[in-house]
Amino acid sequence: MELIKDYFVSNYMTLTILSAVVVLMAVNRKEKIPASQLFTLMISLMVVITIGETVSLHAELAGNTDELIRLHTVSEAVNYILRPVIIMLELFVIITQNKLKILYSIPAVINTMIFATALSGSRIAFYIDENNHWHKGSDLQYTIYLAQLIYVLLLLIHSISFFRRNNVKRSVIVFLIFVQSLGVAILEFNNISGFVNPITALCILEYYIYLSTIYQQKMREEVARKELDLMKSDLMILRNQLQPHFIYNTLNIIRYLIKSDPSAALRCVDSFSKYLKAHIKALRSEDLIPFEQELENVRDYIRLVQIDYTRKIETVYELETTDFMIPPLSLEPIVENALDHGIGRKGGTVTLRTAAADGNVTIVIKDSGGSGNKPDEYEPIHNGVGLENTRRRIELQCSGSLVLDINENGAEVTITLPQNAPER
Repeated sequence: MELIKDYFVSNYMTLTILSAVVVLMAVNRKEKIPASQLFTLMISLMVVITIGETVSLHAELAGNTDELIRLHTVSEAVNYILRPVIIMLELFVIITQNKLKILYSIPAVINTMIFATALSGSRIAFYIDENNHWHKGSDLQYTIYLAQLIYVLLLLIHSISFFRRNNVKRSVIVFLIFVQSLGVAILEFNNISGFVNPITALCILEYYIYLSTIYQQKMREEVARKELDLMKSDLMILRNQLQPHFIYNTLNIIRYLIKSDPSAALRCVDSFSKYLKAHIKALRSEDLIPFEQELENVRDYIRLVQIDYTRKIETVYELETTDFMIPPLSLEPIVENALDHGIGRKGGTVTLRTAAADGNVTIVIKDSGGSGNKPDEYEPIHNGVGLENTRRRIELQCSGSLVLDINENGAEVTITLPQNAPER
């Protein structure tokens, strides 16, 4: 019990700082800060070092039995081995190349080999005498300071190089960590151990905060970039969906009808406004809509096309079910493909069927052909969302599928949806 009390009293500051790192990691758990596992390992090793130091001190004061001498030796060896490893892990946080990691692990490996000899009774690094007192070994004991110095310098070089392009001012904290880590090595060299662990823990905390700040900055920039790309994509969709040629023709026909048939012109304006409204609304929301609403979008489009009296278009609706949801503007582009590439200017029939069976809803859009295109010449128009994007939206939003079958008798698009598929 006394040992536990002394442990928390002597390591209060170190454990407090490490606890702050743990709390920050827990808060940022969903953010997936890079190299979080390395920080977890660093914290664990720091805890092992603090425990080792307390055990070593109590073993030295408790007597000089063989068991206590052995415990004292093991505790000291573990501490000497782990200290350079912690700085090495800080370095590995920003290094991704495995070849460099292998190369940079050499100082820690050499240091481990030298201080591990103490476990077999060698005195080249240090030794515990028969009175259970610590003594210096040969000059090889300085490998721990050399290894720490190498890692601190590498950490400074790589950190400044890696983070300079993010924010030069923030790189000042890297220099601060360098100075603090160098101070740790100096304190250890002069056997001043009271501040070593708190400063090491503070370096870990500062480094984690720094990396979190850089990561969050990158995430904000990534979100801004994606929003810009999405805005450009939406504009492209709007430009492609609202085809200038189709709009110009419609407006010209409306202009003609105003003089010759005002009531028909009014109906045309109503259908045209609904057509534009449906397309613009689809850009603002990806929520599923009732099939009947999408069917009305299709009918508005067909009404506009049928204004052109040079095209004889017949539409057949065989609707066994209409009680299901569907992505907006998922049928209208397919119907448009059927009219422009299926039946063409000569006219023909477009059939739209729905059926429900085995928990699925099937939608079939078929044209009668007649455009003169051969099956290998059939090129679906890409109305922004296009046939491929429509397929992807149906897969992602309602776990459905879209299949296109083209033959000499025309094209047939089959959409299969789960009848009660939840919206994604």
